[in-house]
Amino acid sequence: MAVRFTGTLVALAAAFAVVLAYVLGGPRMVWIVAAAEVGLVMLDVARRFKVRALRRRAAIRPEADHCEQCARARQRLEGRRAR
Repeated sequence: MAVRFTGTLVALAAAFAVVLAYVLGGPRMVWIVAAAEVGLVMLDVARRFKVRALRRRAAIRPEADHCEQCARARQRLEGRRAR
């Protein structure tokens, strides 16, 4: 619920910033404000992606097989070591 509320506030603030930019500076200022907003959104998405990727990497154990091919390769290696 808090995420939706925060997202709503951010969207309203962005819309208000574009309208204010148009009133104060015209179309050129709208482009500048819109470009800044896009940049901020891209930074936020990158931060979220990095956090999720790091969390996911920490959850994967080094000895875990992530696919069938890796499992078979591990079994072959362990078979060679046993001989």
